[in-house]
Amino acid sequence: MPPEDETHSAGWPPPADRRSPDETGTGAVDPWAQTAPDLLPLDDEDPTPAAVIAAAHSAAPPDDEQPTAPLAGYAPPPQPTAPLAGYAPPPQHAAADATFVPPPAPMPPAGHPAAGPPAGHPAPGAWPASAVPGGRPVSTAPAGYPVSVPQSAHQPGTAGHPVSGAPGYPVSGIPGGYPPYPASGVPGGYPVAWPHVGPPPRPRRRWGRVLAFAVVVLVVVCLVAGGLAVLAFPWLKERISGTEPTGAPSPGPNAPFAARQAWIKDRIGAALTEQHRALLAGDEPGYLSVVDPAAPQVLDGMRTQFRSLRAMRVAGWTDEPSNPTPVAADGGEQWSTELRGTPCFVTPTCAKAGARAQTRWRIRDGRAWLIEWQPVATQPSPHPWQVAELVADAGERTVVATTPDFAGKLPKLLAEAEKAAKVADRFARAGAVPSRYVVYYAGPEEWRRWFTWNPGDTVSGVALRVSVERWELMLYDDNITPEVLGGVLRHELTHAASLAGPFKDGDTMWWLHEGLAEYALMDGARVRDYLRLPAIRQLVADGWNGDVEFTNPPKGTRGWIVSARYGMSALAVRHLADRFGEARLVEFFHRVVHDGVTVPVAARETLGAEWAALERECANFIRDNAA
Repeated sequence: MPPEDETHSAGWPPPADRRSPDETGTGAVDPWAQTAPDLLPLDDEDPTPAAVIAAAHSAAPPDDEQPTAPLAGYAPPPQPTAPLAGYAPPPQHAAADATFVPPPAPMPPAGHPAAGPPAGHPAPGAWPASAVPGGRPVSTAPAGYPVSVPQSAHQPGTAGHPVSGAPGYPVSGIPGGYPPYPASGVPGGYPVAWPHVGPPPRPRRRWGRVLAFAVVVLVVVCLVAGGLAVLAFPWLKERISGTEPTGAPSPGPNAPFAARQAWIKDRIGAALTEQHRALLAGDEPGYLSVVDPAAPQVLDGMRTQFRSLRAMRVAGWTDEPSNPTPVAADGGEQWSTELRGTPCFVTPTCAKAGARAQTRWRIRDGRAWLIEWQPVATQPSPHPWQVAELVADAGERTVVATTPDFAGKLPKLLAEAEKAAKVADRFARAGAVPSRYVVYYAGPEEWRRWFTWNPGDTVSGVALRVSVERWELMLYDDNITPEVLGGVLRHELTHAASLAGPFKDGDTMWWLHEGLAEYALMDGARVRDYLRLPAIRQLVADGWNGDVEFTNPPKGTRGWIVSARYGMSALAVRHLADRFGEARLVEFFHRVVHDGVTVPVAARETLGAEWAALERECANFIRDNAA
């Protein structure tokens, strides 16, 4: 990454009041190149996010048992209690146990007592129980009462109608001296349905309805209030139920360390899952619900992080905890773990960001409570959204963010970033175009704190490798003017596009990294308008040997020499693009940088030429333009 006070876009001089690096005696040293080795060996650890396992236990209901005998006090399905008058029983029953009753004298008209036997003699016998069709027992009414058929016995030819009395055949089962129940006139063969006899119904009381209505209203009010409480405080559900967030059972304090550690990681994972849900839903109370109320500083930090991420249009989030370790402390069991967070802005998927934070958790009632949270002050952390309140805007390809002090610069910053992103996209490898470019605009305090970078006061912008696949930008307000903003963005965004992915030999391939970024900065402008031509002329005049494969300038290199090397690298790449086309140039770049192919081999494979001859061509192109 160039010292951008020396890398203004073509045709624009630096501010007049700025001291030259030569005057300081230190020279403008490219901070990216100096510190790149510190950033490259990122930890490849890919801790598995804690699984939040919810186990639901239920038992199958007992099988229904059918009654094996009639319920006490209830008879089997109702049947007629007496045979129809004047009809003999079915033959199969009569032969076995029926006794024929001779017909009495003709019945008198209705209302007269029936002729009966002399007093003291029994009335004619009723049909035996076994003689009733179907084998159903006859229910004999108490003496002095006529036999009744239940009202519910709706069988054809029986229930619901009075017995049709045939002349001369008394109804069996009626004690002597009682007249028969008169026939109803319904066609014969239908027994009489006696009205239900029982106690009068109890009067209804209106207060019962009122009480039931009041109970229903009270239940509804309680349910609504409880639901609102759970929505406002997600942890309340677990507190009320007395269960753990996922139902995972604790292995107990005496369990093996590995089992206890796995359970603690699961508890922390449950809290992080709730934060993930709340962050994407815009639920700030839910996001803060995992923080111990007794930790106000953590609450403030989490609140700032939540609001900054929401301002930047967060659309995806992962938080990966390392294996927790126990911490000796008072006030309950405590464990510490490092989190690596990745926000995806505008789009739900993106490359990892590697934002690190050290945390401590208190385990209480099967739940993990966040009691300490501190971003790690080691490159590339802390990310700006971890430690600063941000305002932001987003376009089709970029997200730009800054502090409220520079909110007025966002519209211009976004417009220039969107134009520069279209240029940078051309240099990304196929299938590896960043989902969104992230650009932070920093004041002096943020410039020294964000990403633990502090590249120096002579630099206007840097691209930072926050993970193997992801680069982000930081611009310095003190050294940015509207005239140079576009060129700086094109240069640094091209780094973010072209360097995504693993690569080696960053120092030896410095000329190709910076040459491509400077080529993008020029964006087709005339070479004679290139800002670095004066430094190039001076280096050529000092006896440059024609070698274009410059390595990263060592610390202390004079500023004009650094600028000349940037410029010569840019013109070498410009010559390759002019001769072979930009598409083949990009292929050559990725074969060398990402595939590890040597420059001579890549030149033969992609450009169809020997590198020794091509390097001489590039040197001549540089000398011609310097002259």
